[in-house]
Amino acid sequence: MRIAKRFLLLIVLLAASLAATSCRPLLKEVFKPPKVRVTDVLLASNPVNDPNGPWAFTLTLEVDNPNGYPLNVTHVAYSAVIGRDTIAEGDHREDIRIEASRTTTVKVPLTLYPDAFREALRQVLQARRLDYEFNGSVSLQAPVVGVVRIPFSKTGNVDAFDLLKKKGLGFN
Repeated sequence: MRIAKRFLLLIVLLAASLAATSCRPLLKEVFKPPKVRVTDVLLASNPVNDPNGPWAFTLTLEVDNPNGYPLNVTHVAYSAVIGRDTIAEGDHREDIRIEASRTTTVKVPLTLYPDAFREALRQVLQARRLDYEFNGSVSLQAPVVGVVRIPFSKTGNVDAFDLLKKKGLGFN
């Protein structure tokens, strides 16, 4: 009888763990990742005080949550690369609540490295082309699913002279 009870307990635990693991992919299909858009970048430090030190900015993001339930952002990490140089990065570890079916404004810190930025600018002027990459990830605490890490990446390039022409600086 004692062996039967242990066997029954083992079967119940196995069935519970199997049910939990088989539901996880289904729950992930119900989760829709939020859309993030940069709306503003403000200088938060005075570069005149320390022109060679890192410059602090505040990055303002609009986060649109398409889900019918709120999300809690637990961590945001990101970096910006121009050419071969990392010119900026940020890391935000405070909890942020993104309301259900709404757009929420989020402010996160950004650190710009002036030496790397100057080197990247020099490369752009020599090569006439700006290769850029913006990478990062957002960790969300979602109901039932748990922590979901959403990586993001945007890469591309811009012709520096085409950009100057569009801004009306008259380089032909």
